[in-house]
Parts: sequence; C-alpha cells; structure tokens
Amino acid sequence: MDSLLLNRFWLLLAAVGGAVLPVAMSKIDSRWRAVVQVICGTLVAVFVAPAFQRHFLPGEDVEIQAGVSFLVGCFGLKLTWIIQRVLDRHGVGIADRVITRIAGGGK
Repeated sequence: MDSLLLNRFWLLLAAVGGAVLPVAMSKIDSRWRAVVQVICGTLVAVFVAPAFQRHFLPGEDVEIQAGVSFLVGCFGLKLTWIIQRVLDRHGVGIADRVITRIAGGGK
C-alpha cells in the first residue's frame, strides 16, 4: 500500500477515534444524534487538523499529526459550539467593530 495513502488512513482513523470518544462518554439518548455528532466531529478534524498542523507543526511525524487529529476530533466540535454561542451573543458588535476598523470609520 502506498505510504501516503496509509498515512491519510491513519489520520482519518485518529479523527474518527477522537470524534467517537466524547459520544461514548456522553448520555446521548438518540443513536441518530450520536452518529451525526461523530460525523461532524470527524469532519471538523479532517478539515481543521491539517491546517493547524501545516501552520504550527510543519514537518512533524505522522504520529504527531495523528495525535492532533485525535484531539481536534475529540474537542473540535465542542469548540465550534462555543464559538457559535459567542457569535450568536456578540456577533453583531464584533462585526461592527471589524467593519469600522477595516473601513476606517473614525469618530
């Protein structure tokens, strides 16, 4: 098997494992909801972990990359939920400040 393909499979397995862990430790009543949470956690890890690794850990071994994928799979969905809550509460104010700063709207 190709080494690159094996590494990608290893990282996907780490992402799925990380996404399964919080579901296994929670008290989710619905199997459908648990499956959706695992899929979403895996997707967060698949898309966020490589960007994180490329920016902060370039050239690291596949074991380090798998560890990052596992951690992002485990905690990435919860962090996404927290960020969404912050944006729901304060998003308009943050957007106004960013637009003012970019557009140069001084007082």
